[in-house]
Amino acid sequence: MVSHVVNRSPSFEHELYPFTGSWREVYGLKMHVLDEGRGDTVLMLHGNPTWSFFFRNLVLGLRGAHRVIAPDHIGCGLSDKPDEHSYEYTLRRRVDDLAALIGQLQVRGRITLLMHDWGGMIGMAYAARFPEKINRLILLNTAAFHLPKSKKLPATLWLCRKTPLGELIIRDTGLFTSVLARWAVCKQMEQRVREAYLWPYRLPEDRTGLLRFVQDIPMRPGDPSYDLVSEVQERLPRFNELPSLILWGEKDFVFDHHFLSEWQRFLPAAEVHCFPNAGHYVLEDAGAEILPLIQSFLERHPDHA
Repeated sequence: MVSHVVNRSPSFEHELYPFTGSWREVYGLKMHVLDEGRGDTVLMLHGNPTWSFFFRNLVLGLRGAHRVIAPDHIGCGLSDKPDEHSYEYTLRRRVDDLAALIGQLQVRGRITLLMHDWGGMIGMAYAARFPEKINRLILLNTAAFHLPKSKKLPATLWLCRKTPLGELIIRDTGLFTSVLARWAVCKQMEQRVREAYLWPYRLPEDRTGLLRFVQDIPMRPGDPSYDLVSEVQERLPRFNELPSLILWGEKDFVFDHHFLSEWQRFLPAAEVHCFPNAGHYVLEDAGAEILPLIQSFLERHPDHA
């Protein structure tokens, strides 16, 4: 497949996002990906409604010793944004996309998965499909299992998932992205950083993927992604043999202590660091503390036989 390198970067990127990304054709759509550095591979998977910009400082900090790959999921960031009639916005399709991308990039050796939000579900579904390709796990406020029994889906997500308000809040007005840029952090973002998060989602047609992410949250049997999540959840204990690092913002209004407890149940050997003054966008609140922890973790676990 052809790698499409396009100079269509917004002005803020030159300082905040100083990368030359490429576009890979995946099942007829262009997926934007950062591919920086050399060495063993660290694959960074973002969630909703962020994009590879979320990982910008980790990419800069790790690319000197590692090959860092950070794609934008289809419908997100700088990737193509097809409508719901042109693309199946489901978890299984996203895992297919990721597998195709990794195949194109000719990744050698095993992969360290670094995952946030929906990235955890996508990444661990990929890992369940290709367990032999995974070396280490790094988890940041994410999940790869059903909603914990002790946790209720927040009312705001329920409204966006199950009622016509979802289209209004997420796609039509963009309130979802703009509000999260304020609610998902404990420290106020610089205006230019906030604008960077919002930049790929300026128009309603840019936000279809964000809406479909929320609508794809599996809550009960029969939901499109429910069975796949069940399969991944059943296989999670086998990954306890891998070196795992959990980095958790304690003031996340969705992925809270209920989710952290589930991870510790599935991966009891994981190394855990909690940040009491960090929210869902944990890298914005605690990135300066997190980077050296990741560097140390990777150095202490250079390979897992």
